Amino acid sequence: MRRIGYMLAVSALVLVSALAAVAQQESLGDYARAARKEKRPPAKMVYTNDNLPTTTTISVVGPPPAITEENPGAAEEKPAAKPQDEKAKAEQKEGKTSENKAPQNEQEWQDQMSAQKKKIVDLEHDLDLAQREYKLQVAQYYADAGTQLRDQKAWAEQEAKFRADFADKQKQIDEAKAGLQDMEEQQRQQEAQKSPLQ
Repeated sequence: MRRIGYMLAVSALVLVSALAAVAQQESLGDYARAARKEKRPPAKMVYTNDNLPTTTTISVVGPPPAITEENPGAAEEKPAAKPQDEKAKAEQKEGKTSENKAPQNEQEWQDQMSAQKKKIVDLEHDLDLAQREYKLQVAQYYADAGTQLRDQKAWAEQEAKFRADFADKQKQIDEAKAGLQDMEEQQRQQEAQKSPLQ
C-alpha cells in the first residue's frame, strides 16, 4: 500500500511539473505572437552607389547641428572646426601674448623655450603620423590592381590632399623653429644688455 501511495505521489508530482511546463510554453508562444503583432521600426536606409544622393550631404555621425534663429545659415556656411585647428589657434594666441610680453628672468625664458620646443615636437609628431598614414594608403592602393583601375582620379585627389597637408605641417614646423631661434636671440640680447650694467 505504501508503494502505491508513493508511486501516486511521484506520478502526481511529474504530472504537475509537466502541466507547468506546458503552461509556460503557451505563455512563451503567446508572447512571441504578441511580439510579431507589434509594429516594427522601419528599416534603416542603406546607401549604395546607385541611390547615393549627389546634391545633398550624408550625415555619417548623427543628426545635423541645430540652426539658431539668429543665424540660420551658420550650419551651412561654416564647417565644424577640427580639434587640431582649435589647438593651433590657441597656440597662436599663446605665442602672440608671449611675444608681446618678453620674459624678464631666466626661468621665464626657459619655460617659454620649453613650451616652444614641445610645440615643435608635437608638430613633428603630427607630420610623422600623417606620413605613416600616407604610406599605408599607398600600400593599400598599389596592392590591389582593381582599385588602381577604378579609383585613379580619387587617388590623385587624395594624394594631392596628403601632399598639401605635408607642406602645411612642414611650414608650421619651420615657423615654430624660427620662433624658437628668435626667442634664443632675444634672450641673448637681453642678457647682453644686462651684463654690462652689472
